[in-house]
Order: sequence, then structure tokens, then C-alpha cells
Amino acid sequence: MKILILFGAIVVVCLILKACVSGNTLSQDTSRPPDNVNPPVLKNNDKLIIVAKVTYQDISLALKRFCNMYNKESGKAVLRLSSINSGTFAVTFPYDIDFATFCFAVNFLKYPVDIKWDAQVRAWATIKQGDEWVTEKSVNKKVMLYLAEDDKEYDNVFLTTQDNIGYKLGFAAGEETQLLPFPQELYVKQTADYLLVKALEYEDFK
Repeated sequence: MKILILFGAIVVVCLILKACVSGNTLSQDTSRPPDNVNPPVLKNNDKLIIVAKVTYQDISLALKRFCNMYNKESGKAVLRLSSINSGTFAVTFPYDIDFATFCFAVNFLKYPVDIKWDAQVRAWATIKQGDEWVTEKSVNKKVMLYLAEDDKEYDNVFLTTQDNIGYKLGFAAGEETQLLPFPQELYVKQTADYLLVKALEYEDFK
């Protein structure tokens, strides 16, 4: 029995290491499809991520690595970076982005590959019918997304609707949308005006 338990533990460790290596490899791969494959089209949306307590060099590197991972076959993740003030940045999506990939971006900017930081990450969006993980309690509502300080799984984001209904959105199969008895954090309005952010100087990552 002890041998079986030890073998099982070794297998789990190997799978975790394999996943980490795979993620690191993808984040370093700068290959992209030809420019004429699914070219992006400007789309109005209100998706916004605010990242604080970071440097421009670090967040630029994080966005490049995120694009390396998600833009292999199409340019579905074009991220626009604007500086709000020293150490605080806004990430917007001029061509829009599907809600699931938006959630992945929120998680990645809290836990970027091979970048050590203690960033504060908050995001806002309006959930629409047809979005990934939408429920009847969240559709057509403004929501705030964040990472809970006491969460040690590292593969979720937490969501609070404008009327303070809380969800845990898990990236593992079967864990996608979990209604919470109360939200991890109460909803707060976004800390930067979206229209003012759009008027700032920017750099696009794709």
C-alpha cells in the first residue's frame, strides 16, 4: 500500500512539472499565424483590467508572454496597455476578447510565468448572453473579477456581480461556475474611467 501511495505521489509531481514546463515553453514561443488569418476587427466593449504595484518592464513582459500562449492560431487576444500613473496600468481590449480568455488574462496577470511580483489585479466587464460561464444570475450585469487572497489553487478567478452575487470560476473541467453563499469580495466600481483610459497613450500587444 505504501508503495502504491508513493508511486501515486510521484505521478502527481511529474504531471505538475510537465504542466509547468509546457506553460513555460508556450510563453516563450513567439510564432504567430499570417496577418491575413482572422484579422481583428474593432469592437466596442467595456472589458478592463487594472494592474497595480508593477513596473512597465514587467507588465510588458507579462503581456508578451500571454500573447505567446493565446495567439498561436489567431490573433484573438490583442491587449492594449496604458499607464495610469507610476506603477498602475490599464489593460483594455480594442478588438474585444471572449469572456473565458479575459478570465485567463486576469489570472495570468496575477500569476505570470517566470515573473515575481505581488501585483494587485482587478477587472471589470459586462457579462452578455452567450458568454462562457454565464448564469441567469449574472447575465447582462456589470461584474468585478479578482483573485482571492486565501485561494491556493491558482487556476480560478472570482467574480462578484454589481448586486453582490459571488462566483468562483474554475478552469478545471467540472469546476467552471460555482455559486458562492456570499462573494469573496463585495463589488466596487472600477477604479479608472474606461473612456478616460481609452484616451491615454497606449501600446498594443498581440
